[in-house]
Amino acid sequence: MRLALRLALTFGLLAAASSALVGVAVRYRLVATETERFREDVRGICERIKGEVRRQADADRTLITGFCEGNELVEHVGLAIDNGEIDERRLSFSARVHTERKAFGMDELLVAAEKGDIVGASPTTLLGVAPAEVDALIRADASTFSLRLPPVPAIVTRCTKASPNGRLVGMVAARHVDPTMDRIARTLGVTVVPSWPRTTSADAAADPPSKAPAPKTKVKGAAVAASAASTPAATPSSSSGAVASVAGGAERATCQIEDAHGASLPFEIVKSTRELEANLAEVDRAIGVLAIVAAIVAFLVAVVLARSIGRPLSVLAQEAGKVAAGEARPLQVRGSGEVRELGLAFDRMITDLAVTRRRLAAASRVAAWREVARRVAHEVKNPLAPIRAAVETLRRLRAREDPRFDEYFDEATRTVLDEVHRISNIVTEFTRFARLPPPRPQDMDVEDVARHVVQTHRAAAGDRHLSHVTQRRAPAIRADRDQVIQVLTNLVQNALDAVKDVPGGAVTLTTDTDGRYVSFSVADNGAGIAPEFAGRLFEPYATTKSSGTGLGLAIAQRIAYEHNGELSYVGASANGRGAVFRLVLPVEGPSAASEAPPPSSDG
Repeated sequence: MRLALRLALTFGLLAAASSALVGVAVRYRLVATETERFREDVRGICERIKGEVRRQADADRTLITGFCEGNELVEHVGLAIDNGEIDERRLSFSARVHTERKAFGMDELLVAAEKGDIVGASPTTLLGVAPAEVDALIRADASTFSLRLPPVPAIVTRCTKASPNGRLVGMVAARHVDPTMDRIARTLGVTVVPSWPRTTSADAAADPPSKAPAPKTKVKGAAVAASAASTPAATPSSSSGAVASVAGGAERATCQIEDAHGASLPFEIVKSTRELEANLAEVDRAIGVLAIVAAIVAFLVAVVLARSIGRPLSVLAQEAGKVAAGEARPLQVRGSGEVRELGLAFDRMITDLAVTRRRLAAASRVAAWREVARRVAHEVKNPLAPIRAAVETLRRLRAREDPRFDEYFDEATRTVLDEVHRISNIVTEFTRFARLPPPRPQDMDVEDVARHVVQTHRAAAGDRHLSHVTQRRAPAIRADRDQVIQVLTNLVQNALDAVKDVPGGAVTLTTDTDGRYVSFSVADNGAGIAPEFAGRLFEPYATTKSSGTGLGLAIAQRIAYEHNGELSYVGASANGRGAVFRLVLPVEGPSAASEAPPPSSDG
């Protein structure tokens, strides 16, 4: 086992053990603290529920009171009673009561006149409430809400308004307690256990409390419907808000809601201890994380200590393996003794190898340029021979005052100009090859470029068939559009030259993609390329044409390389005739090092 690993295991185990011992003590204290805090939260939830119910009741009272004061319904009912039109308009008033109940979000809404004359009620089952009870409901204290006791507990709010003739018209609204408390309980994440049987809004509408055989309970002059006989046995606590643990992982607290008239609704709230258990689990996770972090810190410290001993030898072994590939770097060893001497000797060796490689690279570049210079000299020397011959012939004819001088002068000067133009082309092409600018990539439509090249050479093709074929629709790529067109133009021109004398000559530019790369293939059905010349296609000044410099394919291949792509001769076409050249470019474009720098302000 390595020294670094032994040190890491030792320090890690010590740190984890010490963290575990501290964590056990901390957890014991936190469990007691979190448990007490959880119970305080449960007691606070009881007060919050009562407060939310009171706020809902106050909001309902404000809504109903404002409706009586500013709405037309209660006022129109009073006018209809004064004018003796109440019976004719009772149906329309009843429809409006149903609409207003929906708008208010109430469970029950009743509009009635004094002496219990019900004008409208929603749900309609409230029409069966006794007139005396209705009259008592209207005349009850409207300054605050009141609680209606089981079987259907509700928050009752009311308002009254006198007609011009003094007839009292009132509106009584009830909001069932069960759905209200359920909504609050869902918000607070608890369960409410009432001391009365649960009743849905639909059940209450079908069997209103007024229909139940319940005695009236007077609360400070307010008549409210109650049914003490049907109330189930409950276990309300005399001290509201007491908290007790119950089986099943939950805390239970007893509460009650009261109104200003002394009516009360006892209930219990139950909150799962999952939150407490989650907090304790979080404490356990924190302790575990602390132990892990301590072990990791100890491991890192051990690694640092081990690296000071074993790192020089390890780095030396790694860099020694890179020597053959030329990727080794000086170690810059820190330390003393034999390890430092070994590192210094390795650094000297790496430095010597780097110098040797630079010298070899320089020699290779010199040899390459010598070869290029030799070929350029050869290409320039060929036109010089006819130029020299033409000039010498002119001088001889001039010296002899030969009468053929004027006749030969035009031919000789034309030869000289043609050859000078050829030399100029050679120099121009060589300059382009030597000073080819880096690519300036931009988003480029592959299909558009292919169509552009084909359309540009359509006229030059003459009776030869030139077409573009798409295999798979290529995405937009990043490339230098002008340089790509330059490469495709060279390939298409070469292909057209190859089928110039071929009956039914055809050239096809095909585009394809595999998602990461796009390819341009130029195929012709000409005579093809001789096998002995295929290996020299991309060498400078290598050509089989009587005209041209032989730099076109060399420049094209260099453009492909600088785009991180490849230009290659594939071979003969599928029918065994002609030649196929393929340009492959990556979709993401050339690397940043290959791209041209932005133009400076001075050009």
